[in-house]
Amino acid sequence: MPNGTCEPATSGTKGHVLFVSRQRIAGRTNGSSAYLLDLAGAVRSAGFTPHLLQPSPDLMGRWPILRLRSEMEVFETHEIRGVFRIGDWVFVLDPRVGAEALRAIVSRLGRMFGLRCAWVTDRPRPYAIAAPWTDADRTFVRNKSRSHADIVIADYAFQAEAACLLSTSPSAIVMHDLFHSREAQAGGRDSVAPLSREAEIALLSRADAVIAIQAGEARFVAEHVPAARPILAPMAAHPVDAAQPGDGQRLLFVGSNTAPNVVALEWMFDNVWPIVRQRAPGCMLDIAGSVANAFPRGGPPGTMFHGMVHDLGPLYARAGVVISPLTFGSGLKIKLVEALAQGKAVVATSVTLQGVEQQCAESVALADAPGPFAEAILTLADDGRRLILAQKALAVAKRHFSPKACHAEFVTWLEENRPRVGTADRHDSCQ
Repeated sequence: MPNGTCEPATSGTKGHVLFVSRQRIAGRTNGSSAYLLDLAGAVRSAGFTPHLLQPSPDLMGRWPILRLRSEMEVFETHEIRGVFRIGDWVFVLDPRVGAEALRAIVSRLGRMFGLRCAWVTDRPRPYAIAAPWTDADRTFVRNKSRSHADIVIADYAFQAEAACLLSTSPSAIVMHDLFHSREAQAGGRDSVAPLSREAEIALLSRADAVIAIQAGEARFVAEHVPAARPILAPMAAHPVDAAQPGDGQRLLFVGSNTAPNVVALEWMFDNVWPIVRQRAPGCMLDIAGSVANAFPRGGPPGTMFHGMVHDLGPLYARAGVVISPLTFGSGLKIKLVEALAQGKAVVATSVTLQGVEQQCAESVALADAPGPFAEAILTLADDGRRLILAQKALAVAKRHFSPKACHAEFVTWLEENRPRVGTADRHDSCQ
């Protein structure tokens, strides 16, 4: 598959790398956003200039205002169709979004007070990442990408159309997850759009390369998407200086409001937490992230929802054990890497360890059934055992998840596709 080319890069940069995304990115507020920002940071560190183009206002969902965090400054430019921006604040032009936001607030309050009538039912907007492309989306990308698309990176397979629209530029798709495998595991509870195996392969085949977050998914691309080059780029860690054993009576769960996290907490509350509290009544579970939105009435005794937390550092430092009781999901579990880098003892399921089983075999307490999961938590109340596991976790983060190790293949691909004078044929799969 030939690599397309654009005009030579301007002085001071090796080339302009255009990320095309339809996820709501305000900063490192969830796993998928953190991963995309991690890749953008790798682009900048390698001497290229990253830009972010977001062709659909639907990414705002039902919230009319978005505040961009300082992490977004990694992008040289950032444009979203259908909004206006004042400094770090983004405002939706469509007044219907404001009405939906008001309804969402009222219905959530109703659920908090135990109301069960139809008007308090949560009605989230359609999954914007997977929404069909419109002519307005395509026009926006064509018009806004002219000076910023030496290399194109589509965020999720659903943005494969960006590779076709800008087919004279080398392109890659950030896969994030194998969507067809999630559907089989989720039992109808997943929060993303369904995608068949054949459709997913067809979308991934539209780009020159596919960026996979873990080794198992990179192997899938190598075996089943021959038209695209697999690039393994795990989430990079930024380790603390020393292990943090924390308080053995304090647990921490961090997650966004997605089905895998919601189901994981439900499983924890129903099956594990009663065992833990019976044997250790003083044990507490802190829960950070927008997953709180799925539990408007809170959790069982001993649990505390903190919602979105700007700085997770203090919560990580205080926690003795970080838990990840996921029962389904794909991709690399980014919060696992974050916990390892924080030097924490971790109790996790085998789903959490998918793709990094070998690296984490001795550094994470693994349990899939409620009894063993609870037992692992209780065992780590011992200060010595907890410190040993925390030290092993930090060592794994430094050895396997350093930026240099995680980004090597990705940076090599960028260097191979630096802009040069020439032309390229259109992608066959885009015709």
